[in-house]
Amino acid sequence: MYNKLTKVAPIALSAAEINKKLAEIPSWLVVNNVLTRDIRFKDYETTWAFLNQVAMRSHLWGHHPTITTTYSQVKLELTTHSLENKVSDIDLKLAKRYERYVNLYEKN
Repeated sequence: MYNKLTKVAPIALSAAEINKKLAEIPSWLVVNNVLTRDIRFKDYETTWAFLNQVAMRSHLWGHHPTITTTYSQVKLELTTHSLENKVSDIDLKLAKRYERYVNLYEKN
């Protein structure tokens, strides 16, 4: 689901399409069909401010990342389970949105 107002089916992307979109978000990588990003923030509070934004956007879109966090480090992973764990257009749109949130906070 793309958002809770309008259900939009995800579209699996080819490797060429993914690579083209990754040029817009160069900090993201695809590893084993998972779109992934490691982030380091200046402190615990900033980390959780960011994660709250990620959680709210993910819930609104009905598409949730795998999140691993320790103190000031966050790892985000996106894949679309309904497409047999392939990277979809929705994964890339969310990654782009999350990147805007990263840029709101001062990083180390």
